[in-house]
This record gives sequence, C-alpha cells and structure tokens, in this order.
Amino acid sequence: MFEKIQNELAEYFGIDASKITPTTSFKDDLHADSLALMELMFSLESETGKTLDDDVMDKIVTVGDLCALLEN
Repeated sequence: MFEKIQNELAEYFGIDASKITPTTSFKDDLHADSLALMELMFSLESETGKTLDDDVMDKIVTVGDLCALLEN
C-alpha cells in the first residue's frame, strides 16, 4: 500500500518518489493544502474502493498515517 500511495503522491506533487517516506508530513514536507488533500482523498478512494470520511482526513498527518488507515 505504501508504494502505491508513494507513487500517487510523487505524481501529484511532481517530486521524486524516493523523497516520500512513511514519516513525510503532508503539511510540513509536501506543503499540501486542504484542496490538495481532498483531491488526493478522492483519487485514493477510487483506486482502493475505500471511503475516507472528512473527519478522518483531519487526523492524518503523515504518509504512514494514511497507509495505516487504508490498510485497516
């Protein structure tokens, strides 16, 4: 799951996938705003078939947090 999210983020933000780790912060490292997170959420929902509630997205700080949520 991590590699899938890593590649999605690399493509979305136009950066090298190797720079994205489980500890990468959406806000501090990727400088993602709320619009970017919503777009990412919709994309991941369609790819994984899982629904992510808006309130859950507020609790996701790192890429690892997102991976853990999608793996459960």
